[in-house]
Amino acid sequence: MALAENPRESTKAKLREFADLYRGGPDEVRGDAAKCYGALHPRASKKVCEAMGSEYFNHPYTKAYLREKTEAVAEDADVTQGRVLKEIARIGLFDARRLFDNKGLPVPIQELDDDVAAAIAGIKVRQIPIGEDGELATITEYKIADKNSALEKLMKHLGGYEKDNAQKAKTLAELIAEVRGQ
Repeated sequence: MALAENPRESTKAKLREFADLYRGGPDEVRGDAAKCYGALHPRASKKVCEAMGSEYFNHPYTKAYLREKTEAVAEDADVTQGRVLKEIARIGLFDARRLFDNKGLPVPIQELDDDVAAAIAGIKVRQIPIGEDGELATITEYKIADKNSALEKLMKHLGGYEKDNAQKAKTLAELIAEVRGQ
């Protein structure tokens, strides 16, 4: 039995319950449409759970509900496409020279600007004794986020690979014709 395009309210309630399980239910069902359907309909067979789970998941009402929930969570967390892109750009365009002052000494962590700080994936601080008087030297190691990965994401966002993708999509006949100058 296929679900109607615009189901009645009782069916919408089931679709919302299904979607809530799918995105935030217990670990054993979360992200698995068949198991979510099975949790709502415990007597259903595995085949029915697979078929109806897929139908529930792919229903326009469920998709819209999941999108609305995802957008609400992202908004609450202040996660926007622009903000994520800015963070990726900070990593991809990071210049290690900005970790040092004009004398070549490390800039204290609290004085790093936001762009430099955003590129730091981890910090390891340790102290080692120097000399006989118990004086300690502090060694700070920065782990920088993967610049290549960030640049790859930026290129994809900017469409930098579209030409490559178009070239790959050519048929063998098109490539032969291009080589022959036709």
